[in-house]
Amino acid sequence: MGFFKRFFGKQKDESSDEANNAVEQNMQSQLKAQYHRDIDEDVSSLESILDDSEDQPEESVVLPAPDYDEPNVTVDDVLVESEMESFSEKNTVEHASVEDIGNHLESATVVGDVSSEVSFE
Repeated sequence: MGFFKRFFGKQKDESSDEANNAVEQNMQSQLKAQYHRDIDEDVSSLESILDDSEDQPEESVVLPAPDYDEPNVTVDDVLVESEMESFSEKNTVEHASVEDIGNHLESATVVGDVSSEVSFE
């Protein structure tokens, strides 16, 4: 009797395996179709987003040249042998002594994790 159960039991397992394979193949084909639909929708939505908001170049504001720049220069001016003007000291501030500057840290406060008061003396 055990022989018949095992013999017929295997047939049921084989038929259930075939049914499972058929269901799996059907599900796999549905998933592939859904995947292709999703990809197409994503691509079309990205294309519409990119088409809607085309990047426009920002309008640049033309700033005047600094005072040490020469705006009216020709090619011949470069070839003329003359003493070059140095602009390395342009817009610099000179102090005769440090005492004239003052103590700029006199009213400074310490903010943070300092447990005691800090003195700058």
